[in-house]
Amino acid sequence: MKGSLAVSGPFSAVNHVGFVVRNLEEGTRFFLDVLGFELVPDRKGTLTPNGDSLTRLFGVPAEASGRFQFFQLGGAVIELLEWTAPGQNTDQPLNSDLAARHLALSVSDMDASLERLRGVPGVTVRDANDRGFRYCSTPLGLEIQLIPN
Repeated sequence: MKGSLAVSGPFSAVNHVGFVVRNLEEGTRFFLDVLGFELVPDRKGTLTPNGDSLTRLFGVPAEASGRFQFFQLGGAVIELLEWTAPGQNTDQPLNSDLAARHLALSVSDMDASLERLRGVPGVTVRDANDRGFRYCSTPLGLEIQLIPN
């Protein structure tokens, strides 16, 4: 039923969304200091090679290693992951690439949001579209979309 909140299958809700970033410390500072997220207590850790377990669990090379941290803003939960793996693609995908992704944030003050982001080295703020949405590339390798409230 269109517009209904009823769940009609085995999937009940989005738990969180994860993004791979170049550097977890840099991502943590950006999410806390620039975007205003909060840490999710006790939801961080490391992923270390153990036979082929990382391949079986995450679909990454067995020799990979990783670290993760969860954040929250409003009711949304975001996981940032940093992987080190042989053959890892470190090129930032374009918004038009297969499996490209972005984080869309509602903003109550677009001018203040843009001023804050423009003050961060490595952030590129793009032109607004006809609805006022703006995309920004970040030094994390993550695209952010700003949506005015």
